[in-house]
Parts: sequence; C-alpha cells; structure tokens
Amino acid sequence: MKNNPSIKSEITLRAVIIGLLLIPANAYWVTKSEVVLPTTHATTLSLFFNVIFVIFFFSMLNVGIKRFFPRWTFSSGELLTIYCMLSIATSLLGWDMMQILVPLMSYGTWFATPENEWRELFWEYIPKQLVVDDKSIIRGYYEGQTNLYDIAILKAWIKPILLWTAFTLVLYFTMICIVTLIKKRWTEEEKLSYPIIQLPFEMTVHSNQFYKSRSMWIAFGIAFMIDMLNELHLLIPSVPYIRTRYELAPFFTEPPWNSIGWLPICIYPFVIGLSYFMPLDLSFSTWFFYLFWKIQVVVRTAFGLGRLSGAYLGDQSMGTWLGIGILYIWLSRKSIWKIIRSTLSNKKLDDSSEPLPYRWAVGGMIIGIGLLALFSHAFGMSVWVALSFFILYFILVLAATRMRAELGPPTHDLYYGGPERMISSALGTRRLGPRNLAVFTLYFWITRDYRCHPMPHQLEGFKIAERIKLDSRKLVGVMMITTLFGIFAAFWANLHLFYDYGATSRVRGYALGVAWESYVRMQNWMNNPSLPDMGVLSQMGFGLGLTTFLMIMRRLFLWFPFHPVGYAVAGSWTMSWMWFSVFLSWLIKYFMLKGGGLKLYRNGIPFFLGCMLGQFVSGGILSIIGAITDQLTYEFFV
Repeated sequence: MKNNPSIKSEITLRAVIIGLLLIPANAYWVTKSEVVLPTTHATTLSLFFNVIFVIFFFSMLNVGIKRFFPRWTFSSGELLTIYCMLSIATSLLGWDMMQILVPLMSYGTWFATPENEWRELFWEYIPKQLVVDDKSIIRGYYEGQTNLYDIAILKAWIKPILLWTAFTLVLYFTMICIVTLIKKRWTEEEKLSYPIIQLPFEMTVHSNQFYKSRSMWIAFGIAFMIDMLNELHLLIPSVPYIRTRYELAPFFTEPPWNSIGWLPICIYPFVIGLSYFMPLDLSFSTWFFYLFWKIQVVVRTAFGLGRLSGAYLGDQSMGTWLGIGILYIWLSRKSIWKIIRSTLSNKKLDDSSEPLPYRWAVGGMIIGIGLLALFSHAFGMSVWVALSFFILYFILVLAATRMRAELGPPTHDLYYGGPERMISSALGTRRLGPRNLAVFTLYFWITRDYRCHPMPHQLEGFKIAERIKLDSRKLVGVMMITTLFGIFAAFWANLHLFYDYGATSRVRGYALGVAWESYVRMQNWMNNPSLPDMGVLSQMGFGLGLTTFLMIMRRLFLWFPFHPVGYAVAGSWTMSWMWFSVFLSWLIKYFMLKGGGLKLYRNGIPFFLGCMLGQFVSGGILSIIGAITDQLTYEFFV
C-alpha cells in the first residue's frame, strides 16, 4: 500500500460532528456487549471490529448517496477521519482501560469487609479524591435498578471523574508528543508497513476496486456464513455447527508433556486475513516463539526446575517488551537527538508535515511527564517513584506501538507486566511504602494490559493522514476533542449500564475481577512486605537478554529468521487463541510467494481482506443484536 499523491482530502466539520455523535452510541454498544452481557471482545483486538463495522456501514450508505445525492457523498478523508476518531474513543473504553477504571473507583469501598481488613490495612492511603467512598452512593452501581441521574449520585461521582479526565487528557497528549518524535524515523526512514491500517485504507481510498472484487466477496461470504450458521446453531440446535476451535492439551497426559497446559487450535478468518499482511519473518517468529514458550515449560519440568511464575512466563515477556522499547529508542537516537538539538538552537528542522512542531513535541513530552508525576505526587506517590513509573510506562507503550507498526499482530498483551511490577520487584514493596503502593493500585487500569492502548492508534491515524494528505495538525485537535468527549462517553456508558443492570447481578465478572486483582494485590503487599524479588528480575533479564541477542543477530545476518517483536507478541494469553491461525496464514503466504512471487501475493490481497471484513461484519451484527435483545449471541472470537 503506497502513498497516493493524487488523493487530496481534508478534515471536514461534517465528519467531526458525525464522529462525535457516534462516540456515545459506540461507548454504549461496546460496553454492553463486552461487559454487561458479554458477547464480544472488540477491544482485545489490534483492529477494532466495531469501528470496521461502522466504516462498512457508511461505505454501503455511500452507494445510495452517490446515486441520489452525489454532492453529499462521503469522501475517503471523511470516512478515515471517522475511523480515527472511533478508534481513539474505543481505545478509551476498552477492556484494559476505562472498563477497569470505573470498578476500581468503587470496588474497595463496596467489598471492604471485617474479614479482609482492607479498611485497617490500607484504606487510609487510598486517595479519596480519586474514588467514591460512600456505600449508599455505589449501592445502585452493584445492585442495579437505580437512577444514575439522581443529584446526590452525580455529585459523588463528578469530582473523581473530573480528576481522572484531567489525568487522561495529559496522558493522551504526552503520547501524541512522543509519536511526533518517532513518526518520521519509523515512517519515512525505516518505511514500516503498518499492516493494521490496510483494511480501512482499502475500504475507503480504493473502495471502487475493493467492493468490486469477486475474491473479496467470496472470502467475505465464507467468514460471514460460518459465524451466522453457528449463531443459528445456538438458536436451533439441529442446524449444523461449524467447529473452528479445538484443544490439544488432553492428548498430553504423561509428564513432562502434561505440563504444557492448554494448547488451543483455533481457526479465525480475520486472524488469517490480518496475518497475511505481516512480514513473513515476523509471522513466522510469532507462531514459532509461541511454541518456544510452551517448550520452555516442558523442558523445565523434565529437568525438575519447576514451572515459571505467570500463566505465560509473564516476567520474561515483561523483559522482552522493555528490551524492545529501549532498543528502538537507541536505534532512533540520532533522529531524536537531532530533533532535540534543533529545539535548543536556531537551526530549525522542517516539521511542517508533523503532528506537532518539534519544539511543542519536546516541551509537551517533558511537561506532560512532569504533570503526570505531580498528579501522582499530590495523591501520595514519591516524585522519584512517579518519574520512574511513567518513564518505564512510556517505554512499554512505545514497544507496543512499534510492534503494531512493524508487525501488525492481531493482538498484543502484556498481562500484569506494568512498571509497578518492575519497580516493586527491583526495590521491594517494603522500601516503596504504602502510599506509593496505593497509587499503583489505582493506576492498574493503565498498566494491567496493553491490548487496546491508544498510542498505536494515534500513530496509525497520523500514517493514514500522511497517505491521503490530511492535515496532521488538525488531526491532533480532532484527536484531543475525541479524547475529551470519549472519556465522558465511557464514564457515562459504564455508570448508566451498571446502575441499570447492576455490576454484581449481570456482569460475568471480568471488570470486577480485574478490580479485585488490584485490591487483593494491595492487600498482599501490606500483609507481606517484600525485599527485591530476584526470581522476577532473573526472568526479566532473560527476556531482555534474548531480545538483545535476536536484534544483534538480525543486524549482523540478513538471513536470520527470528525477530524479537515476534518473541514479545507470542508470550501472551490472547495469542494462545490466535497462534495457529497465524501459522496457517504464514504457510499460505510462504507457498504463494514461492510458487507465484509478488504477483500471486498481490492477487490474493482482496481475498484475505475479505476474510477480515466478513468476520468483522458478522461480529458487528451479532453483537448489536445481543445488545438490543439482552441475549448472548455467538462469540466469533473468544
């Protein structure tokens, strides 16, 4: 997918207004279908299927508009503006962001009991301005059938909501500043491929060719019908069920093989489609290293070394992510230093095509991290701990952003591997003290996982802007307006739905379970103050060392097939469901390139785009049906 100099677009007021109007509806839809029921998991995926569904709807609407009201046809720039806005807004209300924050703000109050002794152990250290500490106010949140719009309830929630809104706006703007510093290096010098934006780009910019492709519609029909037949099977058991998920673990019954744990074999058309656009060495590294993680467990059991901590050797993954972030900062050091020097001298670099002027980006990054540290310090965190926390945090976020820009994985998660685990493992919780640990507890919503993180979507938005000649600086303003509007929409959707349905009565337990993780972790920290954890540090060191080794080998030998980004992505819970589909896509692409070269590969692009679109449209339809009827529907992705 190349830049098209003939395409000239602009960000129109109509597109921005439509995007803003869609944000509350999107927040309601995603929150209800992910948490209240839940029937889908839109925000665990790199490419949000709900956003693709909306763009598909507008593309189909465009056909009628073009015929009867041609002057009102939506341009590709308008559709991609809406895409960027909904992607940013969806990242806010995802499984690993504000769906965790809202329960965190009330969980400690509601579930504190004489048995767990939370009140005596740590409640005095929890910043009360950031939570709702009144059981009568949050009773309706947990029990349901309560009017959220009671003045007393709204007054109790408004102060913590405004404080978290200010925090989130600074966080998102700081990310835009960092993106500005690395965008030119990654986009123009390294020419990363950005596989994830391939589908929305083809749906909008090349819509005439895309929607006229027979192979695209064949793949669309196959993926669509699989999900629809399986939904019919739930309603009418006599309808055949098309099985796409298997489990191999029961076949491994003897030690040491039985230590392999679960080993799912799943066939997801959308994963096969998206993986087709991953560079071949990266898709190979992804499935290979997933099996490598499994082999590690078997080997350790065979030698009597015991199992590693964490469901998927999470501390190694943490070291890998940290290594990728540091390595790519190091490899970009010349361009970053050049930018910094230009801001300190009169030798100005050309930054007219960048999201922000370089001086704004450098100053904004420094001021942003400083404000986040001051916010944390105001609520009890030591300044040096806060600065360490956010520096490590942005390194991990940068790693996630790089993975998506270079690899384009179907998902990327780092469960329980945030900066607070690094700091507490390196220093020990005894030295950190309860006030630092209490703020860590409330920051769990930005550090528990990184699947729906906003910074990759920001960079991809600016890459889209570059390709279709949108004004990146106007897009910054649109992104910040979207962030502000999206924050309030996310709070509204969560509170409105839970005060209606009741968090404990209808939720399957994900959001509350995550809040439980954070508060129980705080309880354990207080009951068992620890010294530095050498076990965690050794596994982090192994991951960091292997990442460095793989990077050195790739730079020394062009034939070296293993990529550190694949190693980082493979060690995740969500990738367990996807690794086999990545393998199938790699195998198909490998033989296509061997047998027919680039021509055959290019001819196959519409088919694999159709695999993605068909499953995303079926998922969108089923999740909307579930949200309207309050019924569970077929989950196209577990």
